[in-house]
Amino acid sequence: MSVAFHGKSGDPEGDGWNLMASENRSSYGWLSRRSVCWIGAAVVCFGLLLLTMILVANNTSAINQWDMKYNNLVHEITKSRDNLSQDRDQLKIHYSNLTQEMGMLLNKYNAMVISRDMLQKEVNRLNLNKTEKSCFQGWKKFNNKCYYVSPAGVTKTWSDSRRDCQARGADLVIITTIAELNFVKKSYGVTWTGLSLNKATNTWKWVDGTELADDGFWQEGEPNNMSGDEDCVEVSRDASALNDVPCSRKFSWICED
Repeated sequence: MSVAFHGKSGDPEGDGWNLMASENRSSYGWLSRRSVCWIGAAVVCFGLLLLTMILVANNTSAINQWDMKYNNLVHEITKSRDNLSQDRDQLKIHYSNLTQEMGMLLNKYNAMVISRDMLQKEVNRLNLNKTEKSCFQGWKKFNNKCYYVSPAGVTKTWSDSRRDCQARGADLVIITTIAELNFVKKSYGVTWTGLSLNKATNTWKWVDGTELADDGFWQEGEPNNMSGDEDCVEVSRDASALNDVPCSRKFSWICED
């Protein structure tokens, strides 16, 4: 310690007193500064502790909020998953029901196809029977038509021959093809046909009212009305063609159904 003396040596009231006072002052000043340091350090520590607690509290609150949001999110996701699972199960049930219905409809469709095919076969059979015309006993069949040929040796006028056919539910034959003409001429030497002259229109007409098409199947030079009343038509075996003759003549005849 450095001491400065400003008085004489041995002066009890001089620097000796001052030295004591100086030491006492130095001791008390050092103690005061140390206390301040400890107090400051304590304040700083307390501040840091408080700051740490605030930060921890804030972080804890934030974590709690995040946990709540997370839990809510997990809950919503879980709920959505469960709903989707229920929807999936319902779709599975619906799909299974649709599959069963489709199977039933397929069976019904197959049954309908079988029934349709059977009906079609029956229709074809009926149509075949319908096209295959059946003829009464004693009648002849040609090209799916039925013909009644008058008895051998029996002859009638054109009008009487027609009345006989009509009584049988038919009429005198209408010749529309060469094949039919050849069929008719085979029966007898001369045979009445259903062709006659309509004097009102001066046209040759069949018994069904249709006119003779084109030139018909006339013999060469016919019709010539040679006798003046040749209004009915016959077909002869030798000529193989039509010829006009008087209606009062008597020949065999053929009816067509």
